[in-house]
Amino acid sequence: MKTIITISLLLLFTSMQSHAGRIYRFTDTNGVSTLSKTLPAYAAQKGYDILDDKSLRLIERIYTREEYSEIQKQQAIIEQENQEVQRRLDAEKQRLLEQRVNDRNLLARYPSIAVFTKSRDADITYRQGQIDDTDEQLQNNRNKLISLQMQAAEQEISGEKVSANLSKRLTATQKEIANNKQYIQRATEEQRQLATQYELDLERLKFLLDIQTTEKTKS
Repeated sequence: MKTIITISLLLLFTSMQSHAGRIYRFTDTNGVSTLSKTLPAYAAQKGYDILDDKSLRLIERIYTREEYSEIQKQQAIIEQENQEVQRRLDAEKQRLLEQRVNDRNLLARYPSIAVFTKSRDADITYRQGQIDDTDEQLQNNRNKLISLQMQAAEQEISGEKVSANLSKRLTATQKEIANNKQYIQRATEEQRQLATQYELDLERLKFLLDIQTTEKTKS
């Protein structure tokens, strides 16, 4: 009998210890926020808070399935935003690194504005000369095509079939004309982009040279 009583007291003490130090906060069936030492089964499905029974400090929040799903969504959004911020930081870091390399190269190539201007003008003049030469080739090929077309027309008028050699020359000349046009179009666009880049480089070079002059003056 004494053993039974001892076991019963032990179980009761264990049960009390399992609930000691905490209290549950949940919404009851009437929608009222309730504090209790025990947690009803219906409340466990709706989410509840575990509080310290003395200070009522929140120990843990047990979320519902819907709440947990929403939290996961918000965490995913935050993670995506953090990744985007990091991507921008990495891109800016890379941009600054490339800028430093470009600055060193710019100063190494052009120690003065005069050197820059001379090099730029020579480069643009050379490229324009290539465009002009190709344009001259284009005009010559157009004239050549007209002459070949007239020869072909004469052969047809005389009742002859256009010779294989003439036909081949016609095709080759038309191809050369197409190549000339493509080159002129591409080279003109490249020259436009180059002129823009030269303008940017000139402004950057002026800035870097001013910094060098200032540093030399201070020293």
